[in-house]
Amino acid sequence: MTTRLLLLFLCSAIIAGCDSTRDAAEKSNPRIQKGLEQAQLKRWDDAIRQFQTALDNHPGFSRPNLELALIYHQQKKDYVQAIYHYERYLEKQPDSDKAPLIADWIRQAKISLVAQVGQSNRGINEEIIRLTRENNLLRKQLEDLQTAAEAPAPSHPAPSSEAETKPDPALAKVAEPKEVKPEPIPPAEKPPARIQTPAPTPETYTVLPGDTLSKIARTVYGDISKWKDIYSANMDKMENENDLKAGQVITIPKP
Repeated sequence: MTTRLLLLFLCSAIIAGCDSTRDAAEKSNPRIQKGLEQAQLKRWDDAIRQFQTALDNHPGFSRPNLELALIYHQQKKDYVQAIYHYERYLEKQPDSDKAPLIADWIRQAKISLVAQVGQSNRGINEEIIRLTRENNLLRKQLEDLQTAAEAPAPSHPAPSSEAETKPDPALAKVAEPKEVKPEPIPPAEKPPARIQTPAPTPETYTVLPGDTLSKIARTVYGDISKWKDIYSANMDKMENENDLKAGQVITIPKP
């Protein structure tokens, strides 16, 4: 008897040691720690991601289920997810001292879920009623338009022949044409007399020692190619383009 009691005590101690080891591992998990930090900052979506990652990496952990259930229940109002994680926590921790409290939370979440679904159904019913009324109104308007289109058009009396044949006194009176006098044609102006410009009088140049027709053209005109003009004006005095003597007076034509 004493031996059996000792064995039971040892088994209980081993189980308690395993539970405490698992609790310590969950508390020290970095994902759970980050999730708790984000929850304190009320960053619910970030906290959900951290707890879900911890649960994916360690499916045997129960703390992420409880934290997710509380966020979905109290903050997100997602009662389906809240109930799911509450129940997963109880499956992993059936002997938890929180079990009675969590069972009550599950009951509250189910009540809220029923109310939420009922409210959604009421909204759907109200929308159906509104659409039905609009449909009936449109149908009535369509029937009125069809009735108006099928009604015969009112007849108008034809105009009398007397009104058609009676001349309009305003049109019968024709204005007499006025005599149009031709305007006198002004005499043609005489073209202005052409003014004759007298031809420019040529100048003279006294040949210096060493002069050539090209030098003289460059000195007089600034263009050595004008030497031909000088030679043409002095062909009666020169036998060729090089026939120049110092002191000779030659004619320089104006450009």
